[in-house]
Amino acid sequence: MFWGIVIAIVFILILVISVYLARFTVYGRRQTMEESWQWQMEHSPATQILKPSDFVEYTVTGEDGYVYHCAFYQAKRPTNRYVILVHGYTDTRWGMLKYLQFYASLNINCILFDQRGHGLNERTFCTYTVKECGCLKTIYEDSLQRYGRDIHLGLHGESLGGATILEFMKYGLPVDFYVADCGFVDLMHVLKHGLHAMHLPSFLVYTASVCSKVMFGFTFGSVKPLMHVVGNKVPILFMHGAEDDLILPSHSQSAYDVCKGERYIHLFEGAGHAQSAEVCPQKYREVLETFLRKIGFI
Repeated sequence: MFWGIVIAIVFILILVISVYLARFTVYGRRQTMEESWQWQMEHSPATQILKPSDFVEYTVTGEDGYVYHCAFYQAKRPTNRYVILVHGYTDTRWGMLKYLQFYASLNINCILFDQRGHGLNERTFCTYTVKECGCLKTIYEDSLQRYGRDIHLGLHGESLGGATILEFMKYGLPVDFYVADCGFVDLMHVLKHGLHAMHLPSFLVYTASVCSKVMFGFTFGSVKPLMHVVGNKVPILFMHGAEDDLILPSHSQSAYDVCKGERYIHLFEGAGHAQSAEVCPQKYREVLETFLRKIGFI
């Protein structure tokens, strides 16, 4: 009887913790538009020349009726070069301003949008690329319809955004290039690393994954963008902070290793997670511009 009660208590405790972890993982606190904009102004001084009025804002409706809020930054001179900038988890489209400055200086039009459940969009849980890649596909198709099917278009993503563009590869749609900055290739690996950092047993990621399947319709183990990189033939640049302790640089290295097409990789010394463009702005611009020139985009 005693051991039965102990086992029941342990089971209930694990279940409660697993439910909490599942909800915490998909419902992290989102930044407001104001917080996101202010962060960029404070941490990337070169963005301080930008104003919200510099952007043309619009919405795009997906096949499921979900509405995405977007913003367009027009290049100073007429051009048919475009890039879609894909932000990370808990951020907003303004989180990509630090990258926009580089593309704008190269006279490239920039398309920004709020990922599912972020920014001005209706609140919902994050599925870590499962549904987000469909969101990106919606923005991609709208961009071709809105700006012309003869445009040259690339994708640049940070963190969750980087993983999203890797998952997007499964559609095989024509794009000119990819830039994946600190994206993950295996969500379970990221979560296990996080639990280890919190001194929690790694088995909780499996029980939390089961809870996620029941509550949100997907398992953490099903999120593996790496599998879609293998057959990629589009030129891609992997960027990662060498000191990233949230999504380890090994994620970008693994993707680089399996990619069979034209690919490049650069690790930025002294940069943590999603900090490469802030810590090393000049080097970041140099690496990005060199890549774009090598592939003939500019």
